[in-house]
Amino acid sequence: MKFRGPLDEPPVSEADIQAYSDGTLAGARAAHVRRYLAGMPGEWHRILFYRRLNTQIRHAYPAPAAQAPHSRTARARSRRVLRYVVALAAALAVAGAALAWIGVTEPSQQVLNNAAVMALMEAENAQPQALEAGAARAPFDFGAAGLHFLGGGEVRVGPFASAQRYVYENGQGERVVLLATRAWLAGAAPQWSAHRAGPLRLLMWREHGTRWVLAGNAQTRGLMRAADLATLTAQPAREREGS
Repeated sequence: MKFRGPLDEPPVSEADIQAYSDGTLAGARAAHVRRYLAGMPGEWHRILFYRRLNTQIRHAYPAPAAQAPHSRTARARSRRVLRYVVALAAALAVAGAALAWIGVTEPSQQVLNNAAVMALMEAENAQPQALEAGAARAPFDFGAAGLHFLGGGEVRVGPFASAQRYVYENGQGERVVLLATRAWLAGAAPQWSAHRAGPLRLLMWREHGTRWVLAGNAQTRGLMRAADLATLTAQPAREREGS
């Protein structure tokens, strides 16, 4: 496991990725993108996509050649190039719109952390029957950590984003909250890491396109054991897939 400090670095934008692919991003911002890519190996497919796109655009605009003897052939060639460029622009627009939509519907780690803190504060004061009213199936069995499932439901974490909330309680009546949201653009990080927020501890990991945050008081019994159970659950499945 690893512990890291406050998550206050500015996020890498789509414009940063495109500029880095073009080779036009310089200075501290380029170094920041390199650090981001080093930690997110899965993001390199986006770099390769934009580089291939740049190559196709350059091929669509070849260097000026000698005047063709037949203007009709030249016009036909120009029309083919124009159709290709229009189709390429349309494909780029669709891809950009899809990435933009995924980006606004996937909350960042900091946004999910903030939502987990708020959800924990609400859960600590909620009556058990209120949690059971919106109960969802527990994603993990934390019985071995001394935590039993109370209930859950959906919470909003942004204008276009939501997360699933799961509330657990130990034998001392201390509650922890587990939030889960989609993370298709983020690379996998199956080993949990921790972040302190005052007296609270946030345990974070990503697996199979889902971002998880487990929040509780740092002194809550069973908190870190629960994170171990959650992150080790998928390990046998991964080993079977690799065999």
